[in-house]
Amino acid sequence: MQASLKPLGGMRILITRPEREGPSLSTKLHALGATALELPTIAILPAKNTDALDRAVKEFEEYDWVIFTSVNGVRFFNERAKTLKVPFGKLKQVKVAAIGPATADALERLGKKPDYVPEEYLSEQIARGLGELAGKRILLPRADIASEKLPSLLKQRGAFVDEVVAYRTVIPEDLTLNRLKPIFDGRVDLITFTSPSTVRNLAEAVGHAELERLLKSVKVACIGPVTFDAAKELGLRVDVVAVNHTIDGLVEAIENEIRTV
Repeated sequence: MQASLKPLGGMRILITRPEREGPSLSTKLHALGATALELPTIAILPAKNTDALDRAVKEFEEYDWVIFTSVNGVRFFNERAKTLKVPFGKLKQVKVAAIGPATADALERLGKKPDYVPEEYLSEQIARGLGELAGKRILLPRADIASEKLPSLLKQRGAFVDEVVAYRTVIPEDLTLNRLKPIFDGRVDLITFTSPSTVRNLAEAVGHAELERLLKSVKVACIGPVTFDAAKELGLRVDVVAVNHTIDGLVEAIENEIRTV
């Protein structure tokens, strides 16, 4: 099939996901005829101090639930487990929740099928779906800048929550206006944001006013309501919000938007 006959034929779409995660979205968009341009606006790095994470890895069997809210949480938890020679398979003895299908898949690849995955990939759904939490101990290995919404909801239900930094997110050093200008000068039809950090980092790197100018004639697509809220807070016009808060859901929402234009 010629690219021009595909649903996204001729579209130039900018992807802001971290370097390791961008290709999975690029591949799906390319299959629909788009030209995918990868520009990570977020870099994922190990925690500067792993003492708290190491203690949690060694003692995770003492928890009633371990909640993973991202693929990176699984990745860095597993890396510390390997370093400390703690078999990741021991998680089979603990109840584990995953925020969504990608995180669930990451766990399953390591031999642990999640005990709970919410139908909607939101903090409220996790907090409501874990059953009785009064007096329960919950471990949350996540990013250094993660929202306090989930731990707050869990504590409201009577749980004891230990948050540990599994990894940190930073703005890539090469994310500059000088790098962005040639990309936008070459035309961008749509930009995707898959987390609040992907939006905020871009705004911080180039400035809010410049970002608004760059995106003036560019459609903006967000993976879900949390990312949508971050974009709106920065004054961006959002054209697409995925109903299903996954990469497949985002691609489907983009395809639907373009077909209705």
